[in-house]
Amino acid sequence: MPLRSLKVWWDDWFQFLFESNKTMINKGVQAVSIVLLLGTIGCQDRQAVVVQSNDTQETSAEPEQVHTHSDADKLVWVQSDIEAGDFVISLGHHGTHFHGGDEIEPAVSISRGGKDIADAVVHNCLVAEGGETVLCEERETIFEPKTDEEPAHYAQGGLTIPKETRTFLIRFRIQLPEVDAEATYDIEVESH
Repeated sequence: MPLRSLKVWWDDWFQFLFESNKTMINKGVQAVSIVLLLGTIGCQDRQAVVVQSNDTQETSAEPEQVHTHSDADKLVWVQSDIEAGDFVISLGHHGTHFHGGDEIEPAVSISRGGKDIADAVVHNCLVAEGGETVLCEERETIFEPKTDEEPAHYAQGGLTIPKETRTFLIRFRIQLPEVDAEATYDIEVESH
């Protein structure tokens, strides 16, 4: 399981436990303590301690970032409706504002005949402006089914933007199902 996927899983699990814990307090359940330290999976800034005692609750250091789709994590399509045979591809990323050193999460939507395609293989990497110098190693993405907040798409292949990098390309390498040749697409992104 990719590190980012594990991190998202922990975030979702923590949110479930936290919400369940609040419900139990409201029903007067006896003392329950939950301590989650997520530093072992690259989330050193996250520590949550929830202590319940009879009808009281103390909470400290709630998670700073849960996988949400606020403006900072908004899905942005840079190129849409790219036709590749029977397939329609959209390319983009999560987030609206980037700096060198930040992580960018590329995103790809693939459909055929109006149906989401979940069995493509999608990799991404960052490439310097001009398209020749690879800035970070290629990462495989995973398929995320449609939700109330977002369409189905491939993501979770987060890439770190090198410091001092202003303009760069996200390069997508896509192997579509039942197609022999891979397709490669680039989109340009600017950091501030």
